[in-house]
Amino acid sequence: MARAVGAWWVSASALLAAAACVEPSGGPRLYVTSGFTDEVLILAPASGRILERRTVDLRPGERDEPHGVAVAPDGLHWYVTLAHGEPTLWKYETSGDRLVGRAVLPLRGASRVDVSPDGSRAVVADYWLGGLGMPSDIALVTLETMEVEARIEVCAAPHHAAWSPSGDRIAVACALSDEIVVLDATALEERARFPVLGSTAPPTRPGNPLAQPLNLAWAPDGSRLYASLMRSDEVVAFTPNGERLWTVQAGDSPAQIALTPDGKLLVVANRGDASVALVDTEAKTARAVTLPDATHPHGVALSEDGLVAYVTYEGTTTSGGGVLALDVRDERVLWNTPAGAFTLGVAVLP
Repeated sequence: MARAVGAWWVSASALLAAAACVEPSGGPRLYVTSGFTDEVLILAPASGRILERRTVDLRPGERDEPHGVAVAPDGLHWYVTLAHGEPTLWKYETSGDRLVGRAVLPLRGASRVDVSPDGSRAVVADYWLGGLGMPSDIALVTLETMEVEARIEVCAAPHHAAWSPSGDRIAVACALSDEIVVLDATALEERARFPVLGSTAPPTRPGNPLAQPLNLAWAPDGSRLYASLMRSDEVVAFTPNGERLWTVQAGDSPAQIALTPDGKLLVVANRGDASVALVDTEAKTARAVTLPDATHPHGVALSEDGLVAYVTYEGTTTSGGGVLALDVRDERVLWNTPAGAFTLGVAVLP
């Protein structure tokens, strides 16, 4: 059920006074979230050189964890979620990477952020693991004003909510209930709800998932929906109504996935075995590429032409995280840059 909620708007002038004003060099950029250092790192995609850093820290001395990051389709703004403390969505101009808005989210936490194809709205999922299988929410934000327009209770621990290419649907990966929910993006009503393991699999007890769907990717024409299943080590293709089309073994604990613009290749970050899977969506096959010096791969974003994958890796309690660039044609690592710690999200400004 959708509920309109109040919003908190911080004026651009007040935020700019607190934001760093040094402009990085122009051109393409990568935005990478460092969850343990409460910052977003801005890198040059060609070289991996760190150009700038933006602090995202509402509680100095506490870990606020910037988690998800996304660039608007027109390239004029980028957005980052803050997961802990007071979950928020931050808005930056790409010109100078200036902070221009911030919205408090009526959620217990905030994971990934996804921007609608027309750039007018964003959806943020509440990955509420502490609920132990109780239903949780997604929040819809009007990006021009940074007002929260609705909070919708969907399922147990939604981790990723993804707009369809036409913008008429929102698919939600429900990590603790082993299901996917598809909503009408206008009426905010449920269109479909289906188990990720199929109707013949044993039912999942909420809070104790067998598959744990984490992330989603839509086919360019909206006819298929791909999901990474962290506990069952699979990537599965569905119709938007829930028909299970095919499945491949991706690797140990697949996390984020990204689809090339032509829809032919899925790049999957395998958190458990320091690899990515390259999934051919036509042949329905997968091949693994080991990533040296990249502990716990997590996030994936692709270059505009789909030929280079940018993969973040979390690191460990004794080693830092980072981001690397992988040529998906010859499976060659082009560069690998240490960057923060608990390095999760990545987005590309072409």
